[in-house]
Amino acid sequence: MDAESCYLPATSLLECYGHGELSPVAVVDVLTDRIDRLDGTLNALRARDLERARRDAAASARRWRERRPRALEGLPVVVKDLVDTAGLATAYGSGMFAGHTPDRDAAAVERLRAEGAIVLAKGATHEFGWGITTESATFGPTRNPWNPDRVVGGSSGGSAAALAAGYAPLAIGSDTAGSIRIPAAFCGVAGLKPTYGAIDTTGTIALAPSLDHLGPMARTVADLRLLWRVLADQPPEPAGRRDLTVGICPDLDQVRPGPVAESARDAVVSVLDGLGVKTKLVRAPGLPPVYPTLATTLLVEGHRTHTELGLWPRRAGEYGADVRARLELAGTVGLADYVEAQRARTLLRSALARLFGDVDVLLSPISAVGPPLIGAADPAPREQVITFTAPQSLTGLPALAVRAGFDDAGLPVGVQLTAPPWREPRLLELGELVERASWEIQLRRPQPAG
Repeated sequence: MDAESCYLPATSLLECYGHGELSPVAVVDVLTDRIDRLDGTLNALRARDLERARRDAAASARRWRERRPRALEGLPVVVKDLVDTAGLATAYGSGMFAGHTPDRDAAAVERLRAEGAIVLAKGATHEFGWGITTESATFGPTRNPWNPDRVVGGSSGGSAAALAAGYAPLAIGSDTAGSIRIPAAFCGVAGLKPTYGAIDTTGTIALAPSLDHLGPMARTVADLRLLWRVLADQPPEPAGRRDLTVGICPDLDQVRPGPVAESARDAVVSVLDGLGVKTKLVRAPGLPPVYPTLATTLLVEGHRTHTELGLWPRRAGEYGADVRARLELAGTVGLADYVEAQRARTLLRSALARLFGDVDVLLSPISAVGPPLIGAADPAPREQVITFTAPQSLTGLPALAVRAGFDDAGLPVGVQLTAPPWREPRLLELGELVERASWEIQLRRPQPAG
């Protein structure tokens, strides 16, 4: 394997394993070498267990020779540092848990291992998943493979950066307010925030329980589908589904998307038109303000989570400054504020359900702006980054992030496709169509230094 083969999709690796052209052992060795060369700069990973990874790779190679592979046999995966891995350090992005090693896998990791996946490493995360940059006072910032001066997004930034840098074909992220979709967009990879409750979160540290999701991340939508089938028990798509209609709803643009975000959405509309997929302008007047609703819900539930964990305020001084400030702010939010946020959330859910009476999928930006500079004194406001991911977070709707283009600085730009509950297969089908029709955009790779 050479540098380019580090970007082989998981689906291609399975074919190579089946034909005897590659061995899981060789793949793990090459990816390990790449990580050794690049991650001193990118800082995308936290903990690695190379001895176990090689041992698991040898077991996978044996199963391939015996012609009894499982669904993910021999495929390396990066698991976000919020998700427990037995015998592999899991710090939850926090210095106060540095060196913590769980004694059992999270439910999602158990599923991965049961189907032959090889846990290669833990992906960096913002502290306790509560941030949009994956910068850490304890562990340092994770750097974007497309430009190491830029953030990767958060909080699944390590997973997204690892995929973009060619460390592994598959990754697990979590999404509470956009934490799969934003890093996927900033790093030019694909990510799925599934329907709320579709993937078991047992063994994943909570942030805001009514918002928390686990989801697959990959470089291609086909690989997402592969990982999704293992992670989720999902009802099948109803038979006889009509041709898709994709809606664009300006009323969801509660902050103005920047010109790059708008042009990326327009580019996908052009791709869909070329594929014969109908697009339609739809309206949803009177939508509640989504960012304040999300912020209030997250603050109240995050404060309760950290109080119940016995961390706040007892260990207040051990938090990073940004998360500590959020917890302090959360202490000022009252019950009436939370109740009003839940009322607005119900109105939003009803409004989106009405939209899906007219269209099958919604198309929208992921972030109004691109990835800010690391350590910027005046970074992009959180509202500009999170507003477009807030509706799906608040309503638990499935949303797929796909690469849609590049800005003038060569940084990737993503869009999201949103569907009604349990229509992940619909999103994945449409996402694959978009990827195939925009193959020149999808083939571009970063050139990370190292």
